[in-house]
Amino acid sequence: MTTDVTETNVTQFDLIRHGQIDGPPALYGRTDVALSRDGWQQMLQQTSHLHDLDNIISSPLRRCQNFAQELASDHELSLQIEAGIQECDFGEWDGIKFDDHSQQWPLMTSFWQDPDHNTPPQGESLETFHNRVITTWQSLCKQHSGKNNLLVCHGGVIRQILAHILRTDWRSGVWYSQLQIGHASLTRIIIPAYPEAKPSVAFIGLPADFAHNHFE
Repeated sequence: MTTDVTETNVTQFDLIRHGQIDGPPALYGRTDVALSRDGWQQMLQQTSHLHDLDNIISSPLRRCQNFAQELASDHELSLQIEAGIQECDFGEWDGIKFDDHSQQWPLMTSFWQDPDHNTPPQGESLETFHNRVITTWQSLCKQHSGKNNLLVCHGGVIRQILAHILRTDWRSGVWYSQLQIGHASLTRIIIPAYPEAKPSVAFIGLPADFAHNHFE
């Protein structure tokens, strides 16, 4: 017999990364860029598979919030904005194009290899970012226990939550270089309905076109 979230009071969190943005490839953290037309379509395609949502929670940045607001309206739900799940603040590196081979790039290379010991100038340390995200995550789990929840957020945020649940080394550069969380990808976390239950990860980084490419 199959069961669903509403029947069993299981808590489900679907974490969707925002779609492609309207701008050149760059290091976007606090930089508030909007979704591109293609990015919006990616989000529509991904969320078309989601049903019976109880809550929609979004980062305040436009690439998340603008789409989340429309989705919440379509589902006749209120939208909860959470600053704690916005992307890491990369300080002076924020918004630098990936093809801009400036004097910052040697330092940025060190950051990708060992982010825990190479905080961006005027930026947020990896530890501060991790603690911010996990504090918010734990609060959301308590607020929305037994519900079917959608978080519209960022790749870095999803990696922090997964590292916390899977007890992996979030301080290692390998976690960021080898775990792919693509634009508009979907990650599902399920928390069983019994005391001290441990969250389980159903899938990670499911592309927006997965159903089309595999089941049609």
